[in-house]
Amino acid sequence: MKLKGTLHFFEQLLYPLKCLKCGAYIDPDTVDPCSLEACFCDRCMAAGFYPMAAPFCPKCGAKVQQGAAGNHRCEACVKTPLVLDRVRAVAEYKGITKEAIQLFKYHSKLAVARVFEHLLFQAFLAYYATARIDLIMPIPLHRKKLRQRGFNQAYLVIRNFVKLYQHHFGQRPLWRIDSGSLVKLKQTPSQTGFDIEQRKCNLNNAFKVVSQKTIDNQHILLIDDVFTTGATCNEAARELLNHGAEKVDALVLART
Repeated sequence: MKLKGTLHFFEQLLYPLKCLKCGAYIDPDTVDPCSLEACFCDRCMAAGFYPMAAPFCPKCGAKVQQGAAGNHRCEACVKTPLVLDRVRAVAEYKGITKEAIQLFKYHSKLAVARVFEHLLFQAFLAYYATARIDLIMPIPLHRKKLRQRGFNQAYLVIRNFVKLYQHHFGQRPLWRIDSGSLVKLKQTPSQTGFDIEQRKCNLNNAFKVVSQKTIDNQHILLIDDVFTTGATCNEAARELLNHGAEKVDALVLART
């Protein structure tokens, strides 16, 4: 125990825990290493964390007004139904969640990946643990974007899902992670600032199934960071369904 404590002391001396946003020091003994508080100081956490809680649309997962009927779809889903079966999210895309995702994706603050992985797995347990899932697929990046960024954020937040599942249930899952059967062929510009029709056009024929045998008759869970209009996940789901998938759901870190 003394050796472990000494090693811990020197680890904190050499690599002190700092807020990913402002650089303030964080006392590691006062925070859960799998919480956002391990990545952001109290002042930055004041931006707020907003877990996605009911009531939300049973189809697309969008927040709806308090008192809305639980089984009724939102207006957007009535007007333009998704091919996705259902979408679920960890949190609303605002406050510290929004800032953390942007730091993660655009500034390579990879320390937050462990926290996102934990939060996403808790959401997986809540919404999909008893559902039939055959494949879990991170939304792929175009190879040029992957080279530029150096990582696929959707993959990083699920790479240890099998270990987490084994630890939680004491056995291996029936599903597996597949990051190769779906690829992104079309290098699309950022969706930021686009309306829903522009987003759809931007992503038309962007994805391609490269192994139909793998996804044939499968129930697939797509993973992404942010779900806004749903154009990205929906287009990926359309490609999968057109090539034999039986059902496609989506689980995301944040929902606007």
